[in-house]
Amino acid sequence: MNLQEHLLSVCIASYGDDVQPLLHSLCESKNRGLPNSWSIEIIISDQFQSTHVDAKKWEVEFDCSYIHNPLQTGRSNNRNNLGQEAQGDYLLFLDADALPTNQTFLQDYCQHATLTDVIVGGTAYKPDFKSDKLRVKIGKLKEEQSAAVREQYPYASFSAFNFLIRREIFLELLFNEDITEYGHEDTLFGLELKYRNMAIMHIDNPAYHMGIDENDVFLDKTTAAIDGLAKLIIAGKIDEDIKLFRAYRIAQRSGVHHLLRLINGLLGKTLKKALSSGFLPVFFYDVYKFIRLCSHPIKIGRRMP
Repeated sequence: MNLQEHLLSVCIASYGDDVQPLLHSLCESKNRGLPNSWSIEIIISDQFQSTHVDAKKWEVEFDCSYIHNPLQTGRSNNRNNLGQEAQGDYLLFLDADALPTNQTFLQDYCQHATLTDVIVGGTAYKPDFKSDKLRVKIGKLKEEQSAAVREQYPYASFSAFNFLIRREIFLELLFNEDITEYGHEDTLFGLELKYRNMAIMHIDNPAYHMGIDENDVFLDKTTAAIDGLAKLIIAGKIDEDIKLFRAYRIAQRSGVHHLLRLINGLLGKTLKKALSSGFLPVFFYDVYKFIRLCSHPIKIGRRMP
């Protein structure tokens, strides 16, 4: 590959997912024509116990590579394997339930790729798509943000759902494989980008989030993510760029966190059940997360070098 040629590796982390809609969308974008000197490869890494029934068909129809890694665990491990298998000088990571919102998706990334170290394209939700689900309501409120809004807190706004990174930088950083439960591997990755002064750009090139959990499943994942966040705070790996931690520090300094811990013990399960029913305003989702975090006896640690 000479200095004027670039290979973009599209890396899709899967766990038994049907990625055909995503592959079809990527190939439509590719067929519209990439910028001069650009080409792409598509790699799927699937950690499900069995090979997907359509894997061979995908490889033929969409000219992609399917890798089956059933003995590996965790999204961090899956993404790291993808980055190590990829041949491109740029890596575009997409979750398996992503779907580009426009047909110039790949072209837009290629046109910006050489300008910076990391690019975050953004997350979107189809209008009225499962709009009664709590996951969609929260996503529209907190994740569906323009590049201009995300640029205000560029590292805290990092999301691994849809982002591009130089391969040499990714292999230097990698995702933290100690995190095998749900949540916060991208939080740590974004903070690591900040600590290493990596240039990050946010652009308006979103993908729809199509895989929407039922309310009870989403709230179970939320609970696991908050409990995981508490462990990371204790380990000194989270700073006040993270809004929920910033709020916790304020409560801790005033002593209010003791009262909130009591409230969680009395009302936490009831609040979670009420949120699952779908009758409460989304404001109470933030309340639940906050009192759940305050339920942990957190001693603030110093960030590990």
